[in-house]
Amino acid sequence: MATIHKGSNALSKKANTYLTLGILFWIPPIAYFIAFFQGFHFNGIFHLLPIVPGWIGAYFWRKYSTLRAGISGEERTTDILANLPEGYEVYSSVQLSTEEGRAELDHVIVGKNGVFVVEVKNHNGTITGNEEDRSWTQHKVGRKGGEYSKEIRNPVKQVRRQVHILSKHLSKNGTRVWVEGSVFFSNPQAEVYVETKKTPVFTSPYDLHEFLTNYKPRYNIKEAELETVKKLVS
Repeated sequence: MATIHKGSNALSKKANTYLTLGILFWIPPIAYFIAFFQGFHFNGIFHLLPIVPGWIGAYFWRKYSTLRAGISGEERTTDILANLPEGYEVYSSVQLSTEEGRAELDHVIVGKNGVFVVEVKNHNGTITGNEEDRSWTQHKVGRKGGEYSKEIRNPVKQVRRQVHILSKHLSKNGTRVWVEGSVFFSNPQAEVYVETKKTPVFTSPYDLHEFLTNYKPRYNIKEAELETVKKLVS
């Protein structure tokens, strides 16, 4: 089993903030609903005023639900990565702030055969695109059977930026190791049809596991280099 190091997840903090705001904005309409059946109500158009906070609360609830889905995908991936062989170390929610920019890396895996960044997406539906597109397209079927599509951020370009930032961070701290990036769609209901040559994209936990364990590094990595990497991402 791999060793798991869980960092502070910025998405979780933001999701909890949205959840709290959603609850707070739902309190006025709920309180008015209770008061209404006890005989109290506003007159005229003012009768609709308590509904406004409810709309705002619904907005924050949708934001919370979206983030919660992403967090669930990351947690599912952590469980998958925990099954890597002994000797691998998995760092979740790695936050970097460097001259190259700021980034939160979903997972950084350090093993004897390399250093890896795995960007996790929990989208469902059918995903299409290629690695050089600015965005990909997500095709979904709604609850009533209607089909619709929307653009999503290209995760390959996202993980490439993360690899660049991490590589520069390691280099400036005296460690030059090759960092390999990949994208994992963790939702079992996702069907991904994308063209990639440089950055692998996975939907299968087995394929991700095989990639990480069978990857051949460009050169032999010294143990001291790996230990430095671990300190810099922990």
